[in-house]
Amino acid sequence: MTSTHVEPRGTSGPEDRTQPSSEPPTPGRSLWHNRDFLKLWSGETVAAFGAQVTQLALPLLVLGLGASATQVGVVSAMQYLPALCVTPFAGLLIDMFDRRLILLVANLVRATALAMVPVLHLVEALSVPALCVIAFLVGSGTAVFDVAYLAYLPALVPRRHLVDANSKLQGSYSVAQIGGPGVGGLLIRALGAWFAILANVVAYLAAFVTMFLIRHREPPRTPADETARPRLADILTSFGLLWRHRILRVLTFQAGWFNLCEQAILTLFLVYSVKELGMDAGGVGFVLALGSVASLAGAVVAKRAGNRFGFPRVLILAMGFASVAPMLLLPTGGSTPWNFVSATLTFAVYGFGLTIYNVHVVAFRQSVIPSEVLGRATAAYRMLTYGPFPLGAFLGGLMGERFGLWNSILVFAIASVAGWSLFASACWRLPAAAAEKTSTA
Repeated sequence: MTSTHVEPRGTSGPEDRTQPSSEPPTPGRSLWHNRDFLKLWSGETVAAFGAQVTQLALPLLVLGLGASATQVGVVSAMQYLPALCVTPFAGLLIDMFDRRLILLVANLVRATALAMVPVLHLVEALSVPALCVIAFLVGSGTAVFDVAYLAYLPALVPRRHLVDANSKLQGSYSVAQIGGPGVGGLLIRALGAWFAILANVVAYLAAFVTMFLIRHREPPRTPADETARPRLADILTSFGLLWRHRILRVLTFQAGWFNLCEQAILTLFLVYSVKELGMDAGGVGFVLALGSVASLAGAVVAKRAGNRFGFPRVLILAMGFASVAPMLLLPTGGSTPWNFVSATLTFAVYGFGLTIYNVHVVAFRQSVIPSEVLGRATAAYRMLTYGPFPLGAFLGGLMGERFGLWNSILVFAIASVAGWSLFASACWRLPAAAAEKTSTA
């Protein structure tokens, strides 16, 4: 299948600095000279850093209220529930309105929702139901933001730089995974989980300011464009696009299954590490931070790995690392040095593989999906692949309470490996033309 993505045109020249640009940067220039991409990159980095703090602080805040593993799973599920009920409509809005403006609003929504945590804590009104509502609002902002920035990226960088741009964004996410949990753990230990969440509020506000400074403006719609304005019924066509495209269909199924297992394992691990391995907030943050160093390495080598192994073999290998990693979480009982070693190794192998996989999958989608439907198609993909997150979190918490934390981790780890086996079988038979898509992206 040939790509329908149009190579972006160059700007009118570097000397034109009086008006915001409505055209993407010159294709031949390095991303380091693309100021608008650097602003988007820095804003996403700050937001990702704050989000990692909250990802650690929120479950520990729930546990601090005396909640059970099931309640921790419910709160985690509420944060990802918008992937099912908000994301499809987000894609429609993103294809209708200015994507930069949507990014700004999404950051404000996330900052405002999280700001309610310290407020409720100070008035002693914080509860599990309140955290469920806050988690849903934050998840809604994130659902919109994640679709918007992925759809906006091809407008800021030419197609040939998409792998490089996504590698940088994934690298920032990896850096956030390294520093976020560590800083979050220290803040939680010193000042409490509610204060750590306040740091994320500041991060989202900083991201708002950074993205506000982006000069690029998408071209205004012409009357001809208005006749083709997306409609509510067009949401269904995006799912059809994913289904008809053989490669996108395989990638969607694999991501959905992997995310279900991953979220269940992560939910179980946070409870397991505190209740059975004797780790405190600082210890959990330290494990996640050290394990994420390998994610940064994955972002650095992603492009070279793709050139070395080609598409789709690089996907098979990278997803294999991520899927097998949870099997390294061997039970030892009590607080021992091996607990830290095995947990750190698990997240290192997992992060390394998943980062390489994500870089190439995102670049591939941005290359083969036309820009005018990229928002809706990305939203459809996110709904199908992030939709299993709340189910995984809920099932993880429920099974952990019924069958034991380690037994449940093992079940989902085996399920993750089984899913990868099917994916590898299907991916191996993908057409060789797919390699041409990502090699030129």
